Amino acid sequence: MLASSRAKLLVTQRVLLLLVKLTPCEQAVVTGTSAGIGRSIAKAFAAAGARVACIARRQVDLDTLIIEIEASGGQAFALAADVALPGVATQIISQVEQRFGPVDILINNAGISRISPLVSEDRSIDLWWRVYEVNVRAPVALIRAVLPSMVERGGGVVMTTSSQVATMALPVMSAYASSKAAISKFHESLVPELYGTGVLSFAVNPGIVATELGKPADAINRAAIDHPAMQAFIGMAGGPRKTHSPQCCADIMVTLAADERCQVLNGHHVNADQEFEPVLVEAEKTDKGRIGKERLYLVNIGEL
Repeated sequence: MLASSRAKLLVTQRVLLLLVKLTPCEQAVVTGTSAGIGRSIAKAFAAAGARVACIARRQVDLDTLIIEIEASGGQAFALAADVALPGVATQIISQVEQRFGPVDILINNAGISRISPLVSEDRSIDLWWRVYEVNVRAPVALIRAVLPSMVERGGGVVMTTSSQVATMALPVMSAYASSKAAISKFHESLVPELYGTGVLSFAVNPGIVATELGKPADAINRAAIDHPAMQAFIGMAGGPRKTHSPQCCADIMVTLAADERCQVLNGHHVNADQEFEPVLVEAEKTDKGRIGKERLYLVNIGEL
């Protein structure tokens, strides 16, 4: 049943994507393109007609990605970089602009996780803060680097891969969950600043997708594996889950960038793990219908 539901969702998103296309030769920058969601995003934007700058740390994976994109008739080039290093955001955008011209679309997909009880972290909490360096500071720095040109030209799209855990309280994921809530709120907060500029801002929840978040050696605090909170998390993670293809997120992102109707969702935390058309229909109603009245798809603290 779940497999059938996932297949239907993917088909629905692909049909929606076929209805929109990017303006030929728009320049897109996508970070975290080595594998999984980022790789799918890069391919989707190239297939939609954008020239894609693919950013990641692993040169070998970037090289194979460029070969795959070009074999399908797309245009792309690779730039190996750690987006969290000081000054790198400006360097990336400068190199892209020299190669292809001003950036029209920026997709911040690079991200890391840290699974550990806070009490078990080193007192410096450097590994905890590293999550914020990659998941929050790097996207903000890249957005800061592209905004002046976008504002001057009267348009552009900036978006970041967020997560459904931004709205959840999970054990041992305080760094990752709070960083995703922060970046979703950041995109929401940009909207009033950018009013009238034509620049759109989105955070996108891809749903549960198989990724490499837990692969790095320091992603999981194995020294604290016996901590009750770690054991609780392991028990939760081992249960049945509804997973999605990374293609769903990629298709939604292209749609957000290319379909003018999506402007009504500017600043929202958009979910790629549900059918998108009904969300658009609701958002197009007066005052955005239920989405506006109930402040849906936002980082929101309700009150009595």
